[in-house]
Formats: sequence, C-alpha cells, structure tokens
Amino acid sequence: MTATWTVLALLLACNDGKVGGEDGTTGDGGADGGADGGTTQEQGWCGVLQVINSQCTSCHDAASPSGELDLETDPYAALVGQPSSQWPELTLVIPGDAEGSFLVAKAEGSQGVDQGGAMPPSDGLDADGVATIREWIDAGASSECTDPGTTTPVEGYHPDGFDDPGVHGLEAKLHEQTCTDCHGADLAGGDAGVSCDACHEAGWRTDCTFCHGSPDEGTGAPPEDIDDTPEDAAFGAHARHVQENTHAPFDCTQCHLKPTDVLSPGHLFDDTPAQAEVDLSAGLSDRGAWSAGAMECSNLYCHGSGQGDDGTVQVGDAPLACSACHPDRTSGRDQWAGMSGEHEEHLREGVGCQECHADTTGNGSSILDPALHVDGDVDVVLDEAGITWNGSSCTGACHGEDHRGEGWR
Repeated sequence: MTATWTVLALLLACNDGKVGGEDGTTGDGGADGGADGGTTQEQGWCGVLQVINSQCTSCHDAASPSGELDLETDPYAALVGQPSSQWPELTLVIPGDAEGSFLVAKAEGSQGVDQGGAMPPSDGLDADGVATIREWIDAGASSECTDPGTTTPVEGYHPDGFDDPGVHGLEAKLHEQTCTDCHGADLAGGDAGVSCDACHEAGWRTDCTFCHGSPDEGTGAPPEDIDDTPEDAAFGAHARHVQENTHAPFDCTQCHLKPTDVLSPGHLFDDTPAQAEVDLSAGLSDRGAWSAGAMECSNLYCHGSGQGDDGTVQVGDAPLACSACHPDRTSGRDQWAGMSGEHEEHLREGVGCQECHADTTGNGSSILDPALHVDGDVDVVLDEAGITWNGSSCTGACHGEDHRGEGWR
C-alpha cells in the first residue's frame, strides 16, 4: 500500500482541524489573527498542513505510518492528483476543482451512498476545516507554505485506554460509534487498516457470549445484560425461557430473528442501538406481539389455554402457577367450561390431569417431563390399564366407566 492510500485513512485521526499557528499569525494567503491573540486557522496549503500535522501525523508519521501512509515526509505528494485506492475512478485532490475532489466529499460527508462514511466518522470535518480544504483546492492546490503551523503530534482518533474491551466493547454494543465506518463493513480492517479479528479471539463473531450473557451458561442471555449490568426487568425474563423449568429450554428463535454472527442484519449495527427487536413469528406463538412500554406479550400460545394464541403475560408476573395460563383442577367449573372437549366433565368428576397426561405430569400440579409441556403438541398418555386413546376417542374402562369409543367432543 502506498501514499496514494484513500482519503479515509488521512482523516481517520482528524477531528476539527481548527488549530492555528503558535503565535496566532497567519500564513501565506491567510486571514489576520484574532484580536484576543488566540490561534487562527491558516489558509492555503498551510491550513491543510495544520489539519495533517496537528491531527493526523500521530498515526501516519514516517517512523510507523498507519496503513503505510506517511503524511509526515511528503503529504502533498500523497494527495494531489492521486486516485483513491478503493474507488480509483475518483481523485483525492484535483487542483482547481474542489467540487470534484474526493477529499472534499469525504470531509464534508457528501460522498455517495456506496463510498463509505464521512471522515472523521461519523460527521466529517467541521465547516472551518472543510472551507480551508475547499479554498486551497479551488485556488490551484499550491504546495507553497511559509508557516506550516503546529507540528506537535496528538493522540489518534480513539482516546487512551480505548483498547480495553470493557471500554470499546460497551461502546460497540450500545452503538455509541459505528465501528464499520473505519474498520470496514466486514470489520476486517477497512480504511483504518485494523481488523477486529487481529485482537479478538478466533470464533468471536459467532459466539453469543462474547458480547453478552455468560460463557458458563452458554446462551448469551442470563445473567448479564447487554450493558454488562445484572439482569434488569426485561432481560431477567430470559433465564426463565432459555433454561429448563416447566418446559424445555427455548431457543432464541421463539422470540427473536436469531443472528448467525455479529454482522447479521438487524443485530449489532442497526437503527435501534442496544435494543433487541422481538419477533415471535418463527416460534410457537407465531401471532404474538410484544409491547416494550407495557413490558407485556400478548396473543400467545406459550402462555395461553392451549387452544390457540390467546395468552397474555407481563415480564413481572413470574413465578406462574398452572392456572395462570390454563385452568387446572383448582380453578372451578366456570373456568373448566372454557376448556376443550370433555375437560369440564372429567375435572368435575375428580379425574386428575395425570390420568390422561401421565408422561407430562405425575400429580396434576407439577411437570414430570418439561419436553412434553408447552411444545405445541397435546400428549395424551392414559395411566390406567385397559383403556386406549386413538387420537380422537377412548376405548375401554377408566375411573369406573366404560367409554366404548367415546369421542372427545
């Protein structure tokens, strides 16, 4: 990679380009210093050098040029008349034509939608910095400069300590900065020349617990929220869903469009920072809905009567008894009457749930096999010898009564 590297790298470490000469004077073609003796933005190539020397050479110096871009030895030669390495049909600086210079487009954020982001991310240079570059180019992009302004190196784009995973990891998860602007759409380096894979362990892109959740627990859900704090009200519900309790562990697909890696659409880098969209369409409650304001799910199969998507539950409702979703033997005849088929008659006569669902519950008040509960199927297993169920009717004697092919109306 040569000094003709794209302008993105030039501006990666640049902030606002508003540093003036040490004595507040102007350079060739510049304006007068302020009345208060403060620093002034130089004009012409001197002004452009101010941006480079004060903001960029800390990363792009001669000794260790980031991205092999040396902006200390001859920055003028690296920019003027040089094509962009990523978009070679575009020239970084066209003398006399600021509007056609790709450097200007990137600095002011007017680049094409398929030409990366503004630099510096995410808004580009401020108005003064852009004006300095525009005026220099339109005046012919001369290399003459009598006072290059400040040459004191400054820190790079990110502050000290940003490499700590607890710092930049949290910023990425909360989307406080868009990593892809500099590190590329695939996070493989982009114009910053630094790949996320260079520091992160192999497999991090597809490891849910790399960013959230517990490696020991393995699902990426409990016990840690996305901002690294203990479970909050919304996140706390994850444990009850992804761990076995009255049902088998649910996969993320019950409530979310499950990402396959960190860059899956709608995952980390989307328009709703730090918010996981709830989409029940691929789960048991495929017509369900989630209200973040009410902290409530509705139109649910999984918290319903078992006859359709008729359940509603709030995050804070747990722990739930059997009767919170469907009537049980304690609910009474009014509620039993709303159950399917002959439930009301059987419960009224004292028949326990375990007598017809023997593999699911052993006592009618607890779940014997979680895999058979809230799974979308009705599991009928009769615990009394001499009676059978064929999927629609019973034959034989049960609880002292001969059914003789009676159907479940």
